[in-house]
Amino acid sequence: MKQTRRQVLRAIGVSSIPILGGVSSAQDMTTSQNGNASRVRVIHAIPDAPEVDVYVDGDRVLQNVAFKDVSDYLDLDAGKYTIQVAPAGQGQGSAVIDEQVTLDANTDYTIAAGGTLDSPQAFVFVDENQEPSGDQARLRAVHLSPDAPAVDIAADGDVIVEGLEFGNASDYVEVPAGSYTIEVRPAGKNEAVATFDVTLESGTVVSAFAVGLLQTNDKAQAFDLLPTVDAPTEMMTTTTTTM
Repeated sequence: MKQTRRQVLRAIGVSSIPILGGVSSAQDMTTSQNGNASRVRVIHAIPDAPEVDVYVDGDRVLQNVAFKDVSDYLDLDAGKYTIQVAPAGQGQGSAVIDEQVTLDANTDYTIAAGGTLDSPQAFVFVDENQEPSGDQARLRAVHLSPDAPAVDIAADGDVIVEGLEFGNASDYVEVPAGSYTIEVRPAGKNEAVATFDVTLESGTVVSAFAVGLLQTNDKAQAFDLLPTVDAPTEMMTTTTTTM
């Protein structure tokens, strides 16, 4: 099934990406003054799962996170943490994901709740949010579609990512700022399974998350490309969790 959707990503002004969406924080958080903090955000990429709550070392830091929601970055001190994801309102004892992660200082991370409800998984990605050079944008793809094969990503017909497998992120690719037609193709094939139009603004860092199911009759769970503008930092709402 081939899909087409126009996504416009802007570095200045109002972002079109669903940062937070219906997600609410369990705490009144303020910007951290700790220069050694890590920044962590969470994406709900389990297509058949309900809304979830996210716990860090037993404290609920996000609640009512829906499929395809991406949280703001949360500031955490560097160190080891237990991350749990549970159905919303059911408490950490009902967690379907329970993972220990180690966070390095001055490093940004995306933690993805992925897979399916029968087989949930946590994936941790390092986000390289340094500003690209010149009149460039930096782009990476993240494969979180549980029933999709390895894929190639093409921009205006040129393959920029090859053989990206489920649960993995590509290297970052710097491209001239501008408008592109992005195609998601089965690895080694020329025919796209999905096509998306994007405009990449100069100086931005963008992650394109492939989420959802290729084989489904439920439109809410269907394959989609979810782009997020990760930097510049003034685009992001940074919040702090004190443990």
